[in-house]
Amino acid sequence: MPYKTTWEPLGIIWKFYGDVTAEEIEEANIEFYKDERSDEARYQVIDALEVTDVEWNDVDIKEIAAQDKGASFLLHKLKVAYVSKDEKVTAVLKKYIEISRILNSSWKFKGFDELAPALKWAKKIKSKGKNKLS
Repeated sequence: MPYKTTWEPLGIIWKFYGDVTAEEIEEANIEFYKDERSDEARYQVIDALEVTDVEWNDVDIKEIAAQDKGASFLLHKLKVAYVSKDEKVTAVLKKYIEISRILNSSWKFKGFDELAPALKWAKKIKSKGKNKLS
């Protein structure tokens, strides 16, 4: 399994390593959706800084975006931060975001090339008109 999962009170952080396939992304998603903590999740941070290759074709990207679109009906306030410096990995993540936006996902997406700003952005949660860091 080329990823590590860390649950936090309001979200999840995945750290992916090495070559990552669409099946492994789907496995991480299933892990997230089956866990009752996902009901309260407000963010996901995908740390792909140590990913060396992604094996996602266009069909894989569309399928994962469509599955996440379905989930967005229940988790409509989720923020998703991607962290990558690799051009190929970043291109795949941008394509996923583009398809998710075409599908009118309610999730907010943002890409970063460093982890600290991604965590700061993801954890900045609006609550009753006020901003707070969780």
